[in-house]
Amino acid sequence: MISPLICAIGVLATTNAAPPLDVCLPTANDALFQPGQEEKFFQSTVMGTWESGQYGCVRKGKHGPSFHEGIDIKCLQRDRKGEPTDPVRAIANGVVAFANRSAGQSNYGRYVILRHEWHGVEVFTLYAHLREIASGLGTGQNVTKGDVIATLGRSANTREGISRDRAHLHFEINFMISSHFRHWYPKKDPKAPDFGNFNGQNFMGIDPAAFFRALRANPSLHFADHLKQQPEAFRVLVPARAFPWIKAHPECMQPGPETPGGYELVMNYVGLPVRVVPREPSELPAGRKRLPALVSVNETELARCNCRYLVKRVKGQWALSERGKEWIELLTFVP
Repeated sequence: MISPLICAIGVLATTNAAPPLDVCLPTANDALFQPGQEEKFFQSTVMGTWESGQYGCVRKGKHGPSFHEGIDIKCLQRDRKGEPTDPVRAIANGVVAFANRSAGQSNYGRYVILRHEWHGVEVFTLYAHLREIASGLGTGQNVTKGDVIATLGRSANTREGISRDRAHLHFEINFMISSHFRHWYPKKDPKAPDFGNFNGQNFMGIDPAAFFRALRANPSLHFADHLKQQPEAFRVLVPARAFPWIKAHPECMQPGPETPGGYELVMNYVGLPVRVVPREPSELPAGRKRLPALVSVNETELARCNCRYLVKRVKGQWALSERGKEWIELLTFVP
């Protein structure tokens, strides 16, 4: 059953035309807001410190920093066997977009994705490694902020799952990269489980902890403005065609020609287009250079974080990596 809970980071009246976001944390663990208590909020990796439970370039990979897509929130409650019992709650009003109850099919284990609309922006929240999903919770069902949607757990696509002492909620605030993913991905991995557009590889997002803290500091925060503050890492010029991101995120579009020759995607380091700039046909590279083409990089931002390795140096020059090319291919794919 789904039960409501009154919870809030802080919802105050605002003079802005847009209503304030009505959002809460996904579990009762609120140590995120207690200065110096981050170790009580973030669950570390086996070999790491609490910092490895944060979002971003916080994990160790074979060739340098590795990217963590969300935040790992520590368990607060356990039963007599030491298994987690923390309720997991919808952080805002929304709709159930997807629920995977088969732990073995994903490294997320059991997970739920909710769809929201925040100040005109389509947003998805993801709740993973769940012990169980609330009975009766199904695709298309409306949820209210604070509704219990699951129980925190340690499920994953291994026999043992996550160790009991490291039980946690993996949580993400995401955007769907392409509504055509279900057509694009089977060609890349024909044997993968069919999650349609709700494969985790079709989502990328922002730092949830930074968002929660920003909203607590400024309850009238406008979500689209928050996105615009994402630092620019690089720019890519792509062909002028109506790929899904443009349709789904008109808030990213900048003024430009009615019939552009291409689109310049202003990307943050994880590959989210924070702005889309239509370009005149005359602004395209001479000789109709093959697109996509890397236009520029922000070396200061890439020196700070480039753990998704979408761009790299080749013989002293910046270029899209193979991973970067594949990312742009997915982003702009049209069947």
